[in-house]
Formats: sequence, structure tokens, C-alpha cells
Amino acid sequence: MEEQQTLDEHIQQTYDWLVAAKYSKGTVYSFKCITNQLKTYAAGKNEIYFFMDLALSFLEDHYHLSSDIRNKKPCFLRFMEMLSDFKLNNSVMIKERKREYQFPEVFLPAVEGYNKYRRSINIKEDSILRTQLYLERFFDFLEGKGCCSFEKITISVIYDFIAALSCFSKPTAAATLRAVKLFLEYSFKNGFYDKDTYKRIPCIHYNKNSTLPSVYTAEEVSKTLAGIDLGNPGGKRDYAIILLIARLGLRASDVANLRFENINWETNKISFYQIKTKKQIELPLLKDVGESIIEYMKYGRSTCNSDHIFVRHRAPIHEFTASAVGSTVHRHLLKAGIKTEGRHYGAHALRHSLAGRLLENRIPLPVISEILGHSSTEITMAYLRVDLEQLRNCALEVSGYEN
Repeated sequence: MEEQQTLDEHIQQTYDWLVAAKYSKGTVYSFKCITNQLKTYAAGKNEIYFFMDLALSFLEDHYHLSSDIRNKKPCFLRFMEMLSDFKLNNSVMIKERKREYQFPEVFLPAVEGYNKYRRSINIKEDSILRTQLYLERFFDFLEGKGCCSFEKITISVIYDFIAALSCFSKPTAAATLRAVKLFLEYSFKNGFYDKDTYKRIPCIHYNKNSTLPSVYTAEEVSKTLAGIDLGNPGGKRDYAIILLIARLGLRASDVANLRFENINWETNKISFYQIKTKKQIELPLLKDVGESIIEYMKYGRSTCNSDHIFVRHRAPIHEFTASAVGSTVHRHLLKAGIKTEGRHYGAHALRHSLAGRLLENRIPLPVISEILGHSSTEITMAYLRVDLEQLRNCALEVSGYEN
């Protein structure tokens, strides 16, 4: 059996890990100060090993922090959690601030079972979280109607809920109702609900092509790129990310997942399997895109073991996420003074913009579909709606008409 580390050894190894993971000097220094105090406290208690109860007692006795610690001194608790993480995993887990959804206790077993089932069939976590938002909305409505059990969920209640969804956009209302329908189906088939009400729930139909795609002009994209500070590592990374989207039309998920092995510098090609479609795509590595990636890799990228090209620049260092890519695009659009009111402002809007410019340049639809990695040209047809100049050329002159 492996010998248990002493508290001193455990603190030192955690400290070394934080330094290697490139946590800021301020964080590492504060960790050292607080854990030195923990060692003194433990010695006074004749404790030589780390355990979380000891850490919490230390915070309560030494700093008089207990139930309100997360609000008063969250960093102190975080240092204790770092020690606990390292003891369990030999690493410190990044703490992401995610919204915790609230569900009535009576429905909680069904919700937890449903989430577990969806994970078992490989539904993405983002989709599971989005469904929880929709279900929370449904349960809030039920609470307002006094429906505190499955037995009180009738088709009449469902229709009242549909009416209440009228304040949302058609896509949001449709997605919410579909989530409720699938949840009630699961609940019925797994013994939580004794009525097959889900069979009578209608779908909300709407024209998915009723709104124009959000686009940004070539001038707006150029202004956004010009406003990025290339004098710092983050700027070099963000510039390369936005160029990949604006010039090659990559999805945010594919930018985040891009690895060194996906780029062939000899043939100037980028080749990868798309996250969304699982389809392999090969694109030319344009000169400005390639140069921006090289500049980032040589002078901007943080040193780490990840094979992903784009990584965080704050500890712990790890690969970028798709949501971080979208936030990067939005942040630089705002920084450049681009008006985003009434338009989407993430990575997908830049894909739309590229498609529009390709259409303006008379690039055939199948070629655009291939560039964007669409599974069919029918999906790409949506982009035809943004090319007003092309539509004008299609207009027919009406002859023989007089006022």
C-alpha cells in the first residue's frame, strides 16, 4: 500500500503543480502564505496529514469563517479545495461558474434520471444544460398554477403553458415545448408519470428561414481585425482565431478543436473532422491565416503539453472551448465599435458573412457548401437570402404596364 503523504509534502507538491501550471505569481504567493498558516494550525492539533475537515476547521478557527465563507473569503476556501483536488487527482480542477438549475423536489428524481439517461446516449452536456433551462421554466409555470405533482399535469395545463410561451420567439418556444414533451415521455416510460400526455402535445411549427442570417460587411470584419492588439500573446491568438473564421468559415467548435496535426505546412492545407457533422473537410491554408498561426505559435502561445493549437493564457493552461471562441469574436466586435444591435455577434455570424461574400463573387453554391462543411447544399441555400445584389439581377422587368 502506498504510504500517505504528510501535510508538508502534500502542500509542497500542490505548490509545485500550481507553478508548473503557470498560475499567477499572486495566486501562488497567497497559496503559500495561507498553507503555511495551515501547517502551523495542524501542528498545534497534532495532525500530520491533510483532510478537508481539518482545512475547514482551520478556516473557521483561524479566520472565523464558516457558513458564509464563499461570499466573504472565497479564495481561502479555494486554496483548501486545491489541496483536496490534488490529493484526489494529482491535479487541480478548474472551477467553472455554471448556473445551477432549481427543480421542485417532487420532480427531482425524474429530472436526475432523465439527465442520466441522456448522458448514457451521448447527448452533449451543452444540450443537457439547455434542456434543464427549459424544464426549469416549465416547473416555474407549474408552481404558479399550483401543480405540485405529476398527477396534476393534464393536457389542459400543457396548453396553458403553450399559451404562456407566446412571449418567447418561435424557435425558443418550439425548443422549450419539445424538451417538455421528451421529458414527459421519459417520465411515463420509466414509471414517474402514469399518463401518456406527451402523445397529445403538439409541435410548434415555424419557418426556420423566416429571418435573415446576421452578416457583417468586409469593412466591419477588417475593422475588427485591425483593432486587435498584436503586441501581446492574447491578441496574437485572437487574431488567428478570427481570421480562421472570417477567411475559411470554420465553426467555433472546430477552431477550438484544431490540433497541430491538422495543418500540413508542406501542402498548405488544413484537414480535420468537423465536430458537428463528423464530416472530413480539407481547406487551403491561406497565406495570411498561416502567418497569423505561425506568429501565435512562435511568440504568443503558452507553453503546455496540449496538442490543441489554441489554449488559455491564464492558469490552468488548457485548450480553448467553443464558447470561448464565440466570446472572443463578440469581444473584438464591440472593441472595434461595430454595432451588433439586431444581429448575432458570435463566430457563426462571421461564417454567414463569408458565405455572403462568396456569393457576391459568383462562387457556385456547391463550392460554398464544401468550404463551410455543410452536409448538403440545401443548408447553404439559406445564405442566398443575404445576397441582395444577386436577387436584383434575378428581377424581371414588367413590360406593357402603364400608369
